[in-house]
Amino acid sequence: MIPPFDERPSWLKSRGYLHITPKIDVYKRYEEIFTKINNEQFVSRHAFFPLIHSVIKERKYKKIPNTNQRAHSYIKDGKPKKNAKLRPLHYATHIDALIYGKYATKLLALYEDELSKHEGLSDCIIAYRKILEETENVEEPVFEKIPGKSTIHFANEAFNEIKKRSLTGCSVLMFDIKSFFSELNHELIKKKWCELLNVSRLPDDDFNVFNSATDFRYILRDELRVKSIKNGKRAGFDEKRLAAIRKYRGIEAFYESPKEFRKAIKDKKIKIYKRPFMKNGEQVGIPQGLPISAVIANLYLFDFDLTILQNIVEARGGFYRRYSDDIMIICESDQADEVEKFVLEEIKKSNVEISEEKTEKFLFKTVEVSPKINRISSHLIRDGRMTIGKPLTYLGFEFYGYQTLIKSANLSKYYRRMVGSVKRKVKRSCPSAGKVLFPRQLKKIYEQVNLEKERVIKKRRRLEKNANGYYSFVFSEKEIESRGSYLSYARRASKTMNEPRILRQVRKNKIIFRKAMAKNLK
Repeated sequence: MIPPFDERPSWLKSRGYLHITPKIDVYKRYEEIFTKINNEQFVSRHAFFPLIHSVIKERKYKKIPNTNQRAHSYIKDGKPKKNAKLRPLHYATHIDALIYGKYATKLLALYEDELSKHEGLSDCIIAYRKILEETENVEEPVFEKIPGKSTIHFANEAFNEIKKRSLTGCSVLMFDIKSFFSELNHELIKKKWCELLNVSRLPDDDFNVFNSATDFRYILRDELRVKSIKNGKRAGFDEKRLAAIRKYRGIEAFYESPKEFRKAIKDKKIKIYKRPFMKNGEQVGIPQGLPISAVIANLYLFDFDLTILQNIVEARGGFYRRYSDDIMIICESDQADEVEKFVLEEIKKSNVEISEEKTEKFLFKTVEVSPKINRISSHLIRDGRMTIGKPLTYLGFEFYGYQTLIKSANLSKYYRRMVGSVKRKVKRSCPSAGKVLFPRQLKKIYEQVNLEKERVIKKRRRLEKNANGYYSFVFSEKEIESRGSYLSYARRASKTMNEPRILRQVRKNKIIFRKAMAKNLK
């Protein structure tokens, strides 16, 4: 039975990006799409399209090798080298993404059931799951569950645990799994998938989804661009051609039909790539960006998580949290070396490795800073040396023991984006009227959000055939839940962590905004 549209499952939603095949208007095609994707025979026979590959580039203000200086870029062997983190993403066509979403929901429900069989395990895995916040009702002695637990809450729980243990001294071990998504073993994924379904062999529909997510093909987004490059920047797409597809075909896509896409491949206008992740001559890894990737990643480490729970948390009284490929363990100081060795050995059973250069060990203890003041102090231990006052960085926060701050790199990124938005807005302003800038359009980036305003109006657009027989956009408005800004995030963090210093970090946002306007309007 098909539920009403307002009660549709969470995976059944429209997506806004362009792909090989047309965007899907879920509202108009709701019954058709729901019926198809819930049909196991349809999924088992479905031919998945190639993914589109793109790279998100994040600038990093990092230390220059062999110096005490930090910068976004530096010169090495006479050539400029940038401190940038490249994050590869692969995303599916709209129909494929809906299928992945449906099967991700199914696997996640079964995965949650498995977690619930082991007391305390659900608390340890905090990424890619909807975790509810328990708050005590003052009027009645019961707990009510409120949606919205975020990285702020997870970080705060960890920091409070450190504060509690630091009276006698405790160690914090931070691990990072090397190239996590791109090194997942396919046979182990299939094994865990079968165990979750309680079968010895994957059903045809599940196998088709599994196979498409492991043995995937992709094209490069940059190869869809026009070839001319201006001022060293990446070229745009052929907007004239995209507009023609919208006007005459009534669809939004890079190609007007699968036939045209296949012809582009045959004519070598576009290239299909495959097997990007190889290890010891075998294909490994899954793409980041698919709706099912996160569930697979959590499922993949189920045995590892359970082992750490039993041997570190239960047997040694430790504290364990894993956020995707980032692992935190809090333990007694005299157990640190033993725990570190155990984790490094145990993770190898999952055919992945810990990045030892990113492994960090901290000692937190209460120290006397004056005759009347004691406070918790952070000590980073590296290569046998101890650095006092170095903060523990976790989930976007820096924890010093006696204070918690937003990670300085994240704050810098926020200000860079603010300044960049002002610069772009000035550049695109109408030259005939001087340089016109509308500050109100930019204030959404930084301005204080009215927390009482729970719903806002969002404009949407869809293609409809007009009186001339051509397709054009028709705009509509819909009331949706309000989303906060970076400043509302800072306020929530300050309130949740009872840390007023966080608000001081963002107190100069209006000054920076006005300086950016003044500079770019000259």
